Amino acid sequence: MVRPKTLILILAAIATIAGLGGCSSKAAVPEKRTPERASPEKAAPESTAPARAPERAAKPAARESVFATYSSPEYAVAFHYPRNFALQEVGDAEEGTAENASGVRSQQELESEEPGAVLIATITVPNDAYPNTTFAGGSLQFAVNRYLTAGTCRSNLIARLGDSNGTSGTTVVQGVAFAWTNNDSGDGSTEFFERDYAGFANETCYEFFLRVGVGGVADADPGARPLDEKRILGNLDKIVASLQFDTKAISVLDGNASSPGNRGKF
Repeated sequence: MVRPKTLILILAAIATIAGLGGCSSKAAVPEKRTPERASPEKAAPESTAPARAPERAAKPAARESVFATYSSPEYAVAFHYPRNFALQEVGDAEEGTAENASGVRSQQELESEEPGAVLIATITVPNDAYPNTTFAGGSLQFAVNRYLTAGTCRSNLIARLGDSNGTSGTTVVQGVAFAWTNNDSGDGSTEFFERDYAGFANETCYEFFLRVGVGGVADADPGARPLDEKRILGNLDKIVASLQFDTKAISVLDGNASSPGNRGKF
């Protein structure tokens, strides 16, 4: 028979062994832990380099303007003309003659018709501007006359029309009324269609002389088409319409404004 004291010691020993076994069992199994969520402060730092903007396609180089500008500070005017047209200013050597069929006049010829007139610039249409047609030449001349008044500036223009059946009228360019006349004349086998302008501003009579030469069909190359001289005169009209004055001191001619041809930009 086991004694009570001995039984108590045995039970105490068993309890101690069981406690140690439980601790060892827990130590052997790794503790399950819930993974921590990364806080905003612990997130990977963003790159401090600036964001690269998407590259834009390079703009094509601006096309060279097809128009050039003639400017005369002395007479306070400027106008545009096609860049491929030839410009000859006063003082340039060798003024044009009738041989080039462009209808240009020399300073001597102009002054003999209109005393006091000064030829300032001549613009010539290239001979190959209208291929396979009866085009024989074209030109625009710009002149001034400071000896004319507003009234004589217009009356001289109409008087030059003579007894021909040409038409006349008035058109306004930047607030200045320009009288205009149409006429035609012949020179051998070439016929010239003419349109003259005269407007008074800044105590000066400004004048434009437009010429288009048309050759005979018999003298043209085989298959050449008849020329539309009105269309070419209309293109030269646009040079006149681009006229700009550098001062607002202008005098307007009387008469209602009307245009002999198409107006606007080239």
